[in-house]
Amino acid sequence: MAEPNTLKLAKQGNPKAIAAMINRSLRAKHIIAKVNREDDCLQVLVESAQIPNQKATVSFIRQGLTKLGVETIKTVQVYGRQQGQESPAWNQSFEIESSSSQSADVQDSDPDLNLYQTPADVAAENDTSSSFQSPGLEPPPGSNFAKVPSHAVGGYTSSHNRQTSAHTPHHSTQSSHSRPRQPMKPLSVGNVVSASLRLYRDRFKLYFGLAFQAFLWGIVPIYGWAKFYQIQGIISRHAVSEFSEQPETIDSIRNQLDRKMWDFWIAQILIGLIALGVNFGLSIASGIIGGIAPSLESIINLVTLGIYLWVYAHFFLTELPLAVEGNMKPKTAINRSWELSKGFIPNIMGIIAVASLITIPLGLIVLIPILITIPTVLINPSPEALLTALGMLVPLLFIAFACIGLLVMPFWQIIKALIYYDLRNLR
Repeated sequence: MAEPNTLKLAKQGNPKAIAAMINRSLRAKHIIAKVNREDDCLQVLVESAQIPNQKATVSFIRQGLTKLGVETIKTVQVYGRQQGQESPAWNQSFEIESSSSQSADVQDSDPDLNLYQTPADVAAENDTSSSFQSPGLEPPPGSNFAKVPSHAVGGYTSSHNRQTSAHTPHHSTQSSHSRPRQPMKPLSVGNVVSASLRLYRDRFKLYFGLAFQAFLWGIVPIYGWAKFYQIQGIISRHAVSEFSEQPETIDSIRNQLDRKMWDFWIAQILIGLIALGVNFGLSIASGIIGGIAPSLESIINLVTLGIYLWVYAHFFLTELPLAVEGNMKPKTAINRSWELSKGFIPNIMGIIAVASLITIPLGLIVLIPILITIPTVLINPSPEALLTALGMLVPLLFIAFACIGLLVMPFWQIIKALIYYDLRNLR
């Protein structure tokens, strides 16, 4: 509970008192507010590990200040940025008019805001019992800086569903037009894959365009390869922002990840070296065991594959910490991926297996060029016919592999994003 003096100072427009009251309400969300005042203009900077949602944050602050009734403040400037960044990702200004008219406007539009969701999402998807009830986090009496409802960790809700729920009455979370979102089971294979497919469907044009840019850059040695891995990180970070319902623009993400471009490349080199060492060790071990017991060759191959997938699952999320978390270096990102995945390796391996099965039909497309060229060789198996067939096969295979890569790469980055988001919440 805040001291009465704090509330009194806040009503007088004291920036430190206002900041203390805002931060009491947002502490559970790990969002920090800094407040400054210049004459009748109040400046509020909010920052968190991810860029705060602009619409929800501005509405939340506007509602609180209006109900607080600070008559000496006429204009409010709100800035949002990610922790560790110097420049705000967005800013918005609004004026505080009369307390009665403005309060009515706020009540009609955004009565109970969640800085990680739009108001429609809160009404349509969250149960009223999910509000934070942690002792010591209640806003001071009379402050009216409403507590922020908690966000149920769950599956992705498509943009179509969010738009449909925009007309759901705010006063009833159990109406016939809405249903509370059920939390996703931790790393459930089916839920992760289906949620990733839904997001991929909703953002197909955006992610396919980014994948196309990545593959064009991939033609350029070294620098282009670094850009390729950076764009993979951009897709994954954007997917995380969609799952957490703190949407970021591609331009904003790109600007923040430009300085990390070479980190993505170095991380991939380190993982490649680890994979090379693992393969070398497994090859020696399987060769020795196979020489002693040749009849166990099939079992040895399966065990070797299982060990390789077990190691791969530990490093599956490496680009996510680089893309989402600030001040993260390649080696630290690899360690972060290893730590996050501890205890969930079987789940991650299951997700990788199911997602691979989904993409197998696309791989069959590669067989089409081969089926086209086989008749040419069979009819006339001369060296000239073979060269002609190879001349047709190589470009067709290149085009087929490129098309498959364009389609598959965003899907895998979305899956990584959802696993990372789920593990972050579980941790």
